[in-house]
Amino acid sequence: MKLTKKGDLFVLLLIVFVILVFMVFMNFPQKNNLQGANVFLKGENILTIKEEGVYSIRNEEGDFLMNVEYFDNKIRVTDSTCPLHVCENTGWVDNPNQPIICIPNEIVVKPVGTSKNSGIDIYTW
Repeated sequence: MKLTKKGDLFVLLLIVFVILVFMVFMNFPQKNNLQGANVFLKGENILTIKEEGVYSIRNEEGDFLMNVEYFDNKIRVTDSTCPLHVCENTGWVDNPNQPIICIPNEIVVKPVGTSKNSGIDIYTW
C-alpha cells in the first residue's frame, strides 16, 4: 500500500516553493534614505548633522567626548573617550531606527531619515 500519492507530492513541492519565494523577497536589501543625524548630550539636542564630514562632540566644559563621522549616507562614532568603546564598535549605521548610544558620555546619535518598514522593532548583538 502506498502512503503518498502524486497529489501529496505536488502539494508539498508547492509549499516548499512558496516558502522559498517568500524567503528570497524578505531578504532583498532595503534602501534606507539617511539624511543626517541629531546628537543629544544628556537628553538635549546639541548638534544637527546634515553634511558629510567629521564632527567633534564636546561637553559643556569643552572637554572632548567623541568624533561623529557622516559619510555616504552612513554615520559612525570614532575616537570616543568612554572606557569600553561600545559606541565605536557599533560601526557604520545606515538605518534611522538604529541609534548609537554612549552611556558613559551620556550621548545619543540618532540618525534622521526615512526607511522602509522592515518589521524589526529592536536590534541586539
